[in-house]
Amino acid sequence: MTCTAFGDVLTITANADAGLRDGRMATQEQQGWYRLATRVLDRVPTSGSGDVSEATVALRDAAPVISLGAMTSSGIGSAEWNDGLDKLSLACADAGAETGIAMFTGG
Repeated sequence: MTCTAFGDVLTITANADAGLRDGRMATQEQQGWYRLATRVLDRVPTSGSGDVSEATVALRDAAPVISLGAMTSSGIGSAEWNDGLDKLSLACADAGAETGIAMFTGG
């Protein structure tokens, strides 16, 4: 369930990145989506033990939850975030679970 739920975080960040890259949004909007992604990540369920849970906690440490209305920058895209993504991807694959992304920006 953790790997599947994390797909929502990946969907948010991938679409925000695509929107910025393609000039459909400004950095301010991308960062707003990133702040939302930290709140979604904070709600991703974990079992409290095992590689998937440990990798999820590492990502939460790299991009801690940003409260609604706060304008703090997230850790999404940092070296720690990217390292955590690699670890979670491997842990999910080892567990036989998938993370999926739904791209919906652009046209």
